[in-house]
Amino acid sequence: MAKSRKNKVQSNRPNPIAKPVKPPADPELAALRESKILPVINDLKSTDVKSRTAAATAIANIVTDTKCRKLLLREQIVHIVLTETLTDSSIDGRAAGWEILRVLSQEEEADFCVHLYRLDILTALEHAAKAVSTPRPRTATANSRQDD
Repeated sequence: MAKSRKNKVQSNRPNPIAKPVKPPADPELAALRESKILPVINDLKSTDVKSRTAAATAIANIVTDTKCRKLLLREQIVHIVLTETLTDSSIDGRAAGWEILRVLSQEEEADFCVHLYRLDILTALEHAAKAVSTPRPRTATANSRQDD
């Protein structure tokens, strides 16, 4: 009788999200990373709503630059945007997060969109569409202004 083979429970592959990001070897890119990229990423992870919103807006503006975009992708900005920015309490922060993803998908190759699809971007998009299409309950001040 043959012995049954036990499946390995743990994978030998390291978690790609948990590994530290290596600084670029080019001194110009390293300086750009230290001066522009790391401060806005740290602000994006902040607990303060205003600094998160400002950081998301700043990233949406600098992501059009090729060097900054490559550095942001290297710092795993997509994961940060999907897990933190799109679920932010501030509507401006969420809008800036969607703007970041929009610019990235336009500027990068088609395989980036496949990457977003594999990260289940459609579920996040569906949730955002429902939030936009569902009417919010009116407050007493909004009703009194409408009656005037």
